[in-house]
Amino acid sequence: MALLAGAFSLTATLAQAQFLSTLDLTFRDTKAFKLIGPSDSEYQGGELFVRVFDGNASVLGCAANFDIFYTPPNIFCPSGTTGLVTQGDFDGDGVRDTGVYVSVSQPIPARSIQPFLTQAVELFSAPPSSLPRPLGGFNWSDNSTVIFYDLINDPVNGIGYELTDFESTRPYLPTELERHRNEIVPGTYIFKFPALGSDEENPANFFMSVSHREMVEAVPGPGGRSVDSGGIDVGNDFRVTNDDRWNNGVMEFDPRISFNFQWEGFNQSTFLGNDRLFFSVRNRATRKIVFPPIPDAIPPNPELPQLIGSRDLGIPRGYDLGPDFFGPGQELLVEIEFVRNSSTGSAVDRSSRTYQWDIDLIDTYPGFVGETFSAGTLDELLEPDADFDGDGYTNLEEFGLQTSPTDPASVPNPTPVLIGNDQCYLEIAKRPAVGSRLDYIMQYSSDQENWTTIEQGDPNWFIVFNNDERISVLSRAAYNVNPCFLRVQFEQN
Repeated sequence: MALLAGAFSLTATLAQAQFLSTLDLTFRDTKAFKLIGPSDSEYQGGELFVRVFDGNASVLGCAANFDIFYTPPNIFCPSGTTGLVTQGDFDGDGVRDTGVYVSVSQPIPARSIQPFLTQAVELFSAPPSSLPRPLGGFNWSDNSTVIFYDLINDPVNGIGYELTDFESTRPYLPTELERHRNEIVPGTYIFKFPALGSDEENPANFFMSVSHREMVEAVPGPGGRSVDSGGIDVGNDFRVTNDDRWNNGVMEFDPRISFNFQWEGFNQSTFLGNDRLFFSVRNRATRKIVFPPIPDAIPPNPELPQLIGSRDLGIPRGYDLGPDFFGPGQELLVEIEFVRNSSTGSAVDRSSRTYQWDIDLIDTYPGFVGETFSAGTLDELLEPDADFDGDGYTNLEEFGLQTSPTDPASVPNPTPVLIGNDQCYLEIAKRPAVGSRLDYIMQYSSDQENWTTIEQGDPNWFIVFNNDERISVLSRAAYNVNPCFLRVQFEQN
């Protein structure tokens, strides 16, 4: 349920209110990007969100059941259920809350901006751009409220407090990156609001301004230049520099060997004093945060990303998860959120940029070696072409064919069969989660001395399947014409 964030604080404990400033203008330009390669990204959409509130009321909860609102007067609440909404939309859900009781503490009325007059709100001035004028395409909604206070301690002489809350959202679709960039540009934005005491017949103006500075975007950046050219002049192109790990738009990692990311784009020119950087790893299907791990708590803690960059922490140029958090076979998503918090008086630029990229956690031979062989084993016995258990198959072949290289009784047995018109068919199950780091190469021979790799269009063999799960081949002629002399070779990438 959307609340009047800032005007009503739910970040306080149930027994303690949090008091905020009475006047606040929020300007938030958000863009989300999906990285798909070392120099490519896809825009996922964004928005411009503007909100002004004037006044304050700190929300309390009832200790009995943690209800925050919609509770009749109750002396057993921490400070009593003391507010009656007599006009407006208290929780910002688009439904008027007249007649609803809420538990609040010491409200402060609007002191500068008249509530319930969104028709008088206007974007007065903005830097040159393609943003429509004069209103700038803003559809202002009114969440202003009147709360009648204090119904527990003084039910007769309660006072009505007017709280002003206007907001506007201008969305941008994933296909509208250029429109977004052309409309919302760096500079000073001045908004005109109805001054306190105004009405339609006697208008008066109250102005607030906010400064919006350029933010780091994903490569190739607003200038559209390549990585080799250095991006745009201020260097605000975010990219992950683990360039050798990309495979079809996904980064591959064996978490048993290395699980770190390096990036560029943040520096003294692009990371301001109050900027912050957050890191998280999420389930790719549900987007649920799986790192950092959230400790059990009662009531449960919210899932939160990890703060890794700030004025105190410095500007990070990478992140190392370290071992033991994840294992091969998982499909995850990494997210970095870049959040600005730049104030101009009572106005704050809270713009943000989100960068995401998919990661596949894969099973590689080097990671397999660390799990399979005992510590202290001679290096030459760990080589891919070594035969540790002496069963006639190399360590890499046993890795690919999913047998044990330390047990001589565990022997691969890829066996062709006859199907159709006595045609030779061989199917091999691939080791799961090897990604692009291990290739299965099928070869045939007529004399078991000279071997030919089977490729698409081979005159003697069909490739029936070659996907992540299996590879299979079928001879074009009967086995007495095409002998069933087949083998599989492995190549590490």
